[in-house]
Amino acid sequence: MTTFFSIPSILEPELNLILLIISSFVLIGICFRLIVSKNLIESILLMSAFSLVIAICYLFMDAPDVAMTETALGACLSTCVLLNLVKIIGDENYKLVSKTRIFLALTLCVIFIVLLIIASFDLPLYGQQNTEVQSHLTKYYIENTKNDIGIPSIVAAILTSYRGYDTLGETSVILIAGIAVVLILARRRE
Repeated sequence: MTTFFSIPSILEPELNLILLIISSFVLIGICFRLIVSKNLIESILLMSAFSLVIAICYLFMDAPDVAMTETALGACLSTCVLLNLVKIIGDENYKLVSKTRIFLALTLCVIFIVLLIIASFDLPLYGQQNTEVQSHLTKYYIENTKNDIGIPSIVAAILTSYRGYDTLGETSVILIAGIAVVLILARRRE
């Protein structure tokens, strides 16, 4: 298995799990800071930081395509759009925006976290290769890729044929996000 980091294969699953747990605690810290933030610009920057940490988590889980999409849309595009909106509405108008009550937001976050933890008990262990979903799809791809697609590369066949529309959609989203960021940053001040 090739990963973003060059780690010996014996240490790879344990180190990825440790880094994911650390990232989870960082995400929880960012969320709590976001709840108590009273500054709109600080909230936008915290949301961008949250998106970057999520993208790093995707890299740890060997999903670089999803990490690039999250970085392009969540960290770059949405941050640029929101900061541009703050610039347009001005300082005096966004001070009128009232924050949700902290206790209500904190209660909803805790309930959501508890529900996610309960739901996670039904999931297979992370990286476990003998789950039914993994074994069924892997077996099908290995046995049928050469006959269905006609090329020997299983990865290329999955990305371009079996998941072709998904890959095209992800590429289009990243292209549109990049163009939007360039247009926003290139806009001249009026």
